[in-house]
Amino acid sequence: MGGPHLTLRSSSLLSKWGFNDGDDPEDWLDYCEANGIDYTNLDFPLIPIVRRYLLPKLDQSVEVVELETCHNPIRAETVDGQDVTEVWFGRAPEPTLTPESVDVPMADVLRLALAEAA
Repeated sequence: MGGPHLTLRSSSLLSKWGFNDGDDPEDWLDYCEANGIDYTNLDFPLIPIVRRYLLPKLDQSVEVVELETCHNPIRAETVDGQDVTEVWFGRAPEPTLTPESVDVPMADVLRLALAEAA
């Protein structure tokens, strides 16, 4: 994929520490700095990005839950109908999600961040 992009790893849906443990990705911060965008005034739109770009691409049926936490705020609750909440803490085998990752253009990430801020 040409141009700056953000890579979302499918396996992050299965971990308490997924998606950079809920912290803003360095690629996003670097993109903002390179383009003169004050990211301190924008919330990184992780949940909308995951819902719009990652979930529709998965080959498995994945139901997610949103959590109020300082860790990963969006996680798989079920994969193909099977409860996977014990996987979050490493207490159950991790199912394989495919594709392994998806790339999201940074321009789309910015558009979502601006829409969420409005």
